[in-house]
Amino acid sequence: MISTTGLHIDQAPPLHIPFRFFVTAPLFLAAAGVGVLLWGSDLWISPLAPQSVALAHLIVLGWVSMTMFGAMYQMIPVLAALPMPWLRLAPWVHGGLTLGVAAFALEVGVGVHRWLLLVASAGLGIAVGLFLLQTGRALVKTRVKHPTVNAMRVATLSLSGVLVLGAIFLGEYAHGFLSVDRQMILGIHLTWGLLGWVGVLIIGVSMQVLPMFYVMPMFPVRAGRIVLAGFGVTLILLPLALWFLSANPVWSWLAALPAAIAGVVYTVAMTRLFAARKRKIRDATYRFWQAGLGCGAVGLLIPALWPVLDAERWRFLFAVLYLWGGVSSIILGMLYKIVPFLVWFHRFSRLAGLVEAIPMMDDLIPERLSRIHFALHVATIPLLAGGIFFDGPWLIRLGGVGMILSGGLLLHAIRTATRHQAPPMPEMPDFDSFFKDFKPPTANSPATTPIPEG
Repeated sequence: MISTTGLHIDQAPPLHIPFRFFVTAPLFLAAAGVGVLLWGSDLWISPLAPQSVALAHLIVLGWVSMTMFGAMYQMIPVLAALPMPWLRLAPWVHGGLTLGVAAFALEVGVGVHRWLLLVASAGLGIAVGLFLLQTGRALVKTRVKHPTVNAMRVATLSLSGVLVLGAIFLGEYAHGFLSVDRQMILGIHLTWGLLGWVGVLIIGVSMQVLPMFYVMPMFPVRAGRIVLAGFGVTLILLPLALWFLSANPVWSWLAALPAAIAGVVYTVAMTRLFAARKRKIRDATYRFWQAGLGCGAVGLLIPALWPVLDAERWRFLFAVLYLWGGVSSIILGMLYKIVPFLVWFHRFSRLAGLVEAIPMMDDLIPERLSRIHFALHVATIPLLAGGIFFDGPWLIRLGGVGMILSGGLLLHAIRTATRHQAPPMPEMPDFDSFFKDFKPPTANSPATTPIPEG
């Protein structure tokens, strides 16, 4: 049972629009696993080492953002009650993002050829620019004030800042013209990218998706406003603190305090909603969410220690816990719900009540597959974390193998869901056939015989 109250399902885009992103994302996840497998301990030399930068963008852009682009193409029309403008641009966004991430990883991580940076700049610029144009227009025009829509607005603004800073970094990498503190710019880039774009969007989407899929009360509007306000204040104050007051970490801690309070409010509210859900089933998707929220919360505590910890390992541990243990777990949990829901809605919903042999939504992806994937995914978290702290190259490489298998399992799950084809629509009787034996009334028929007077 799924609650779709307040959703405008009729505004949903064609199935191929979000799925082109969903199918490509696991390929980049597997590519990131190949990078971990090949580069091993070299990844932990420095956060700005070429291989580390390439791996980070394979995960953040190729895996996480690719999935989030597809989700926003699906959710903005459904939640904002407006069709996504210029939908024909979606293939260009997908193609530009795919080409840009691949070119960036090949040049920065492998060093294939310098001109690939131009390809990466053009591809990413076109993809993100067109996407911001589409989503920005829809989010400005809509009159819906749901917390999820407001979270999408905050995330879109953050992505705009990430695009500008990314262009500056690419120019500096190619031509060396940047004269400001790179660590400070990197801090702002991470704040807007990981907290504003990724974190706020996932939190906002969860406010709508979790009550829908787990049949639990809606996320409180007041709590949603507090959460978004807290993250919004931090997304403004923390970059200012890093730019002007980076020498004193106290200002950074104070700037991050509103987001910390917002995180506590979100966690408490979501815990209560999970406890009040009507479906008490603890399936693999539920456990993905549990693991993601737990790892994400622990991961976000680590940056608070960076100013007093002179250890690069803690920065990499943050990446493992936040991006892999937190964000990736939640994305996997959402995809194992969203993919079968979209396939069922587009292919089978119109046949409900007309055809007997149509699958249920839970039948499109076997539960056993999601359980195996959850066990594999969770096992890779301590492998990667242990490889960082114990200088275990084999642990790291085993974690890379797990990432490759994770991408392959997700791709297999999507293929399994999409292989279910809808049966043909049953032929409805012709309306005119109901009247083929109908004889029009005659002058002597009871309906036309006059009633005698008196």
